[in-house]
Amino acid sequence: MLAPVLLENETLIIQSFDATDFKRWSNMVDDIFALLSDDQTLKYLPFKRLYSRTEADAWLKNALISLHCGRNYLHFIRTKSNDRIIGLIDVISPNLAKEHYRLQKYPYFIEFCIKTEYSQKKLMSSLLPEFLDCLRNQQIGEIAAVINRQNIAAQKVLSRSGFSYARFFDDTQDVYQFSAKQVRVA
Repeated sequence: MLAPVLLENETLIIQSFDATDFKRWSNMVDDIFALLSDDQTLKYLPFKRLYSRTEADAWLKNALISLHCGRNYLHFIRTKSNDRIIGLIDVISPNLAKEHYRLQKYPYFIEFCIKTEYSQKKLMSSLLPEFLDCLRNQQIGEIAAVINRQNIAAQKVLSRSGFSYARFFDDTQDVYQFSAKQVRVA
């Protein structure tokens, strides 16, 4: 089982759930709903769309249960100034991937998204390599990502973070494989 990642810089913090989240649950629901209902954020992830605060609340509860079961490891990208969620990095376990995909090998999969107003600031290109370093320090094995082949921005983030094209996944997506040797400075 993975240990949650905790990273901080001057303005942001990346962390999983913590005890104080129960006090700020309502704000978290609002933030998740705003993030996962935004057309631009979901341009290549339409299947992640939420349609109500009720769905956002259920989504967060399911993510918390999944974390404690070791199925996936959701991490929030929050602003330090107001503690609001501006993005997500999720680590999907090989066991969860086996339930949804038929692959020869099952690595850990990384998924990420960030609010539209932060997407042009190359935040993910600076945050994701540090996040991956924390995962590598846990010696989790292979890490991959599945990205829509039209999502050039996500491909660039992956490339800057040490991923390279690995193989075809389906009609719209490809698999990118992580290699620490390929990390480039943004």
